[in-house]
Amino acid sequence: MEQKIYSRAELSQRLAALFKGDALRYLATNSDLCLVEGHIANRKVLVIATEPAAALGTFGVAECVDFKWALLRARATGAPVLLLMDSAGTRLTAGLPVQGAIRALMREVLDARLAEVPMLAVIGRYAFGSASMLSFSADARLYSENTQLAMSGPRVLQAALADDASRDTVSSRINGISRAAVGNAEQLIADDLDAYAEAVRAWVAKPITPCVTREALLLERRHLSQRLSAGAQDARRALGNGEGPVLDGDTLRCVMDRSFGAADAIMLAELAESACSNGTMKTLTIVMDCPGHSTSLQDEEIILSQYLVHLALSLRHLVREGVSIRLRVTGTLSGGIYIGLAAAASSTELAPGATIRTLPVSSLVNILGSEMQETANRASYVEWGLVDSALPPGHVVDMDSGLVCIPGQGRELQVSSFVSKRSW
Repeated sequence: MEQKIYSRAELSQRLAALFKGDALRYLATNSDLCLVEGHIANRKVLVIATEPAAALGTFGVAECVDFKWALLRARATGAPVLLLMDSAGTRLTAGLPVQGAIRALMREVLDARLAEVPMLAVIGRYAFGSASMLSFSADARLYSENTQLAMSGPRVLQAALADDASRDTVSSRINGISRAAVGNAEQLIADDLDAYAEAVRAWVAKPITPCVTREALLLERRHLSQRLSAGAQDARRALGNGEGPVLDGDTLRCVMDRSFGAADAIMLAELAESACSNGTMKTLTIVMDCPGHSTSLQDEEIILSQYLVHLALSLRHLVREGVSIRLRVTGTLSGGIYIGLAAAASSTELAPGATIRTLPVSSLVNILGSEMQETANRASYVEWGLVDSALPPGHVVDMDSGLVCIPGQGRELQVSSFVSKRSW
């Protein structure tokens, strides 16, 4: 019997349903990513698809390079992009080099979105981590009730809970039903090949006018602010009292021991907007030292991925408007908040003693079953594309201001960017 359930179907079956027997062309790749061109609803489209049968994360360095190439092709041809997502995100076993590759890919995605390339995320079984951020970088998303989407997978979310919540309880909070209920660009459909194909054709056929303007971002920010739960609203009020991101002149500081949540993303976006709104500030430094993105179920219930992508789009929009945004990592940074900020910023610099990880140690242990050693010398951070420059040892970082000073001179050190050996 022919497989009709989308979430269980092979990629070839999904593509056949989408194109309805019309001719399609597979583009050459150097990775496990599948790139396809063809016509749907009499319109040329470009499909970027992950392999549903793949285990764990599907995005390695090669996949990021192919994804970037496909986006550049879409920008050149004007073809709408269909993201067929079935991925746990980054291939964590590839280590830190893939984090630099994901950063470069996310920047290309943000720029494509700001360049008004139409994108639809068509999500099958799940999209976790970087795959969830890529999905929320699109204009709209399709889910079924069997879809799961979150920055962290059920195992990590369950481990972070104080009570003994079951995995089924966690899964019900991040499934397609819950996702489609909270946003106006989400569509819940039957877990059926024909239903997915019909929804894709309807999206492709209608006039698509994506436009990420300042006004559109402000409107989305109001919607995201209203979505915050009562607890998150309380957290946001606490942030206003200096317990989160703080603006001091042309420097935004986010130095904290706790993880970065949805309320932090809204606060950071608002502060950046307020600092640059009058058009006079042309340089903004963001100082970051926090473990990584939140793994709380409360943040995931309101779709943390969307908040992180909104922050990244907001900052990248400011960059396109002429603001130079410098991300300075002064302590530890990892996960989705690193990806979003480093992708959006004009440049990223690593202070002496600072480290970047794929994920916090506890999350890696929950996913992989053991701690993964992630050590790198400062030159490797630059070579792998995690940062654009690494300040040499011997210089002092003021953890309150984030300024890097030459001992005895008390002034900020102006450091030229090192040239990366790898071009993504």
